[in-house]
Amino acid sequence: MRLKRVLLISDGRPGHYRQSEGVVAALRRHAPVDVDRLELRLPAFLPKALVPKLGRVLPPAWTLRLLHGIDPGALRRPDVIVSSGGATLGANVALARLLGAPNVFSGSTRGFPLAAFRLVLTPYASVAAPPKVVAGPKPTPFDPDPIPAPRPLPARGGEKGIRVSLLVGGPTPYARFAGDDWLRLAALTEALVVQWGGHVTVVTSPRTPDEAYAHLLPLAEASGGAVTVIDYRTAGPGSIDTAFDCDLLLVTSDSMSMMTEAALSRRPAVALAPASVAPNKDDEAIAGLVAAGWLAVLPLASTDAAALIEKATALAPIGHNHLDRLADLLSAALA
Repeated sequence: MRLKRVLLISDGRPGHYRQSEGVVAALRRHAPVDVDRLELRLPAFLPKALVPKLGRVLPPAWTLRLLHGIDPGALRRPDVIVSSGGATLGANVALARLLGAPNVFSGSTRGFPLAAFRLVLTPYASVAAPPKVVAGPKPTPFDPDPIPAPRPLPARGGEKGIRVSLLVGGPTPYARFAGDDWLRLAALTEALVVQWGGHVTVVTSPRTPDEAYAHLLPLAEASGGAVTVIDYRTAGPGSIDTAFDCDLLLVTSDSMSMMTEAALSRRPAVALAPASVAPNKDDEAIAGLVAAGWLAVLPLASTDAAALIEKATALAPIGHNHLDRLADLLSAALA
């Protein structure tokens, strides 16, 4: 695979373009890659759900010009096109056809024929159809190789030195953290410090609500340095990267991307669920991570520090680098 140029199509949503960045990171495991990034524009009056439907019926050039204001003649021909998210589907397929380039899409194809893609990546084993549609964890650019291996978790409370990172997302329709949930999360964090001699690094995200800060920031101020908060509002993008050098990784269950990266971190990873949980399309993907032993999901309402450590100790973290597996899949598809 001698790729030189990748066209990454982005809809501006981190949960989508980070999947595309994960594909690029995997491609770089085998060959140097230059990336041209195309940020899509959408007409303000057009509902996003309508974009892939129009992309299925409009001629490719119309899709690009009418929906996104793109002149394909102004783009350099890529060696591969990569995107994720329904709003990018029409542009992905249209540009692949007009530029004569193979394309990779991460997500649901929403009625587009499989013949329109070189490779489709899905987190849902139930829809996999190899070699065209391949199931696996959602792609992420996170590379675990540079991070030191975790130390064994303590066998009992009071032992010093356990390093815990807590990744905090924000409300979603399927996992809504309320006041009591944030109170329980703060209490669990405090117990890991007091009962288990731990140091906890809390990392927030763009969606972390004020209520979470209201419970976690005072805890950090009162802990004497045992609890540290990396505040996304001041630290900005990339602040999550510092969290993976730990012995135990915790994540709120309202962030699919955070749960995926935790499961791929090669260390014990536990997702903490609020009292209000609803069925979600990603349940199948999470179940796959749990079945592999890479992630556990525990309810906050009935989890204390001892139960958390016991569950984490029983996990079997992923032993390989997820980027290498994805790189092999891409190499086979693009050969």
